[in-house]
This record gives sequence, structure tokens and C-alpha cells, in this order.
Amino acid sequence: MTISTSSTSGANGLFAQLGLRSASSSANGSSGSNSTIGQDTFFKLMVTELTNQDPTKPVDSKNFLTQIAQFSQVAGIQSLQKSFTTLAGAMSNNQALQAAGLVGHHVLVPSNQATLDSTNGLNGTVDLQSPAQQVTVGIYGASGQLVRKIELGPQAAGKVGFNWNGISMDGQQMPPGSYTIRATAQGNGQAQAATVLVNAAISSITLGRNGGPVTLGLQGGGSVDLSQVREII
Repeated sequence: MTISTSSTSGANGLFAQLGLRSASSSANGSSGSNSTIGQDTFFKLMVTELTNQDPTKPVDSKNFLTQIAQFSQVAGIQSLQKSFTTLAGAMSNNQALQAAGLVGHHVLVPSNQATLDSTNGLNGTVDLQSPAQQVTVGIYGASGQLVRKIELGPQAAGKVGFNWNGISMDGQQMPPGSYTIRATAQGNGQAQAATVLVNAAISSITLGRNGGPVTLGLQGGGSVDLSQVREII
């Protein structure tokens, strides 16, 4: 850490002889030497100045106090920067550890894609911000065709779970794989889209570069940020 120094006007001390500038004059772009010194050197010069000053022309102590305050301010800023860097690194490491612990677990995350499992079917949740007179879940195939409609009836605000066993509207067993889910909530005389949360298994994690977000890989395809996880099942 370095900072510029200056002597008081008319002083015959070491600072004036060395031609060092004050931090304020350097910031204002005034002419003169652009030399800078470190904190240890400054204090050595200050002690030498006080020891060898002319008794008839003592150096104004206010100048030294100003320079010491400047050093303390710069040191404080640098200390804060180091602390924030350390804190950010610790948070990033903690986030990575939390994400690693999710591998193999099921979570609820916002998504319009869900996987039909031959054993457990397809599970999801509709997240309602307000009560609804009727909640409807539509399940669509790869070509966009509606294969199943699930009526959940009137529901209070909150999370409403649903399950699809893979049977289509015409009674056919649909193959396992990825399906698109859309939900609507009927309220106040109109239907509005509702947030769908899918039950997904975490298969991998990806750490973001330079402190970027941690990404969770979902079994069956797709990925979400760790911050999007609503619930760990």
C-alpha cells in the first residue's frame, strides 16, 4: 500500500527536501514530483522529521495527522476488499458442497418439462399464488398434442400435487420419456397460467466460472440453477 505525502507550507523538513506530493494535490493533478512512499517509510520519515526539525520552525502536526488518517482509510478499504473476497469464496465453496449433496435426491423445481417413469409415473406440483375455482393440468407429447388433461378442482393458495400414470385420454399407455406440462388456474372469471414444479432427480452439478451460479443437471435431461430449487424431497 502506498500513498503520497507532503510537508506543510514553508516547512524545511525531509518531505519538502524529497519533493513528495500530498494525496490531495496528486488527485487534483497539480504539478510537481509524482513520488509515492509506503506506510513504513512514511512513519520513519515522520519520526526523523520530528527528531531533526528546526525548533524555531516546528512542523505543523496537523499535516502528519492528515497523512496518518489517509493511510488508515486506504488500509481499511483494502482490508474490506480482502474480507469480501474471502467471504465470496467461502459462500461459493459452501454452495458447491450443498449442491453436491443433492446428487441422487429428488427436488421440486420450476419447469415445463417432466419425465414419465414406467414405475412411478409422472409427478409434479402446481404452485398457486391465490385460491382458484378450478385447476387444470395439461400434458403434451413431443409433437405438441394433448395426451392427458387432469382436473384438480377448486384449490386454496399454495402447492397442489398431481400424478399421471401414463394413460392417455384414449386409454393408451404412453411410452416413458419427456413430456410438456402446462397448468391453468380459473379465478375471477378468467383462466391464468400457473407455475408448474416438477419432481426431478439430480444427476450432476456444474460449478459456475468466476463465482457464477451452480447448475444442477436433471435426470432425463435439462438443467436448473441451484437457486431455483423450491423443495428437497
